[in-house]
Amino acid sequence: MASGHDPPIDSMNRGARFAGALLLSSLSAAALGCSRDGDDARVEISVYAATSTRDALMAMAGPYTKEHGVDLVFNFGSSGDLSKQIVAAAKADVFLSADEKEMDRVEEAKLVAEGTRRPLLSNQLVVIEPAEGPSLFTAPFAPAQLADPRIELLSLGNVETVPAGKYAKVWLEKTGAWEAVSARVLPGVDVRAALAAVESGGAQAGIVYRTDAAQSKRVRVVYEVPIEEGPRISYPVAALAGRPTTEEVRAFVAYLASPEAGVVFERFGFVFLPSTRSP
Repeated sequence: MASGHDPPIDSMNRGARFAGALLLSSLSAAALGCSRDGDDARVEISVYAATSTRDALMAMAGPYTKEHGVDLVFNFGSSGDLSKQIVAAAKADVFLSADEKEMDRVEEAKLVAEGTRRPLLSNQLVVIEPAEGPSLFTAPFAPAQLADPRIELLSLGNVETVPAGKYAKVWLEKTGAWEAVSARVLPGVDVRAALAAVESGGAQAGIVYRTDAAQSKRVRVVYEVPIEEGPRISYPVAALAGRPTTEEVRAFVAYLASPEAGVVFERFGFVFLPSTRSP
């Protein structure tokens, strides 16, 4: 017989059943949590890419991550800045540069995975001005018109670090116009900054990529530099060495060179280099 100080047997049974149920519930939740954690353990690919490729890459990112179960983390910027970051920290998995020289810098540091570097894209330089108001240029366009006193600022990517700026300088030097305009150059931290300066009216003219101008309704294209007259523009891509997710990274680099990705790049105005197309 239970003493007056002992709990009733039914209460003890109920307490035991409750404790058992609580323990089972806790174990089930823990197991479910482990299962979810496992499901969410996706490979993360860090992609360092030239600013001018942002729109095209972002258009590909959603479908690619859904199909391949990886997470793409982008770092967009000028290729010169990105190459310095890669060499200094070696934390990137993929580098898509707007300039072969910046890829050379990374390769010289022994950070390009063997056999993965390839030319991927090309582009075209265009002269732009704000879309609103009368044009400061007359047809036929001549590079010497960029020295018109009414053009107080000419917006370019920084000619030291931004490939679009470097390419623009090469073209202006080739045409003999650089000396007359160099003192009025407004350097942008990347090609989108150069575009923005013209969009806002802060600069009366600029030279950017055709792909960037095509995305803006606030500028108009004054002149498309013929590809044969401009500098050779080449965007190389490569997987980077010493990274833990080699298989997934190489697969993404291969995808960027696939006809499927080529359709997207071309939709955004890039020249998808024929040598990268699969036979």
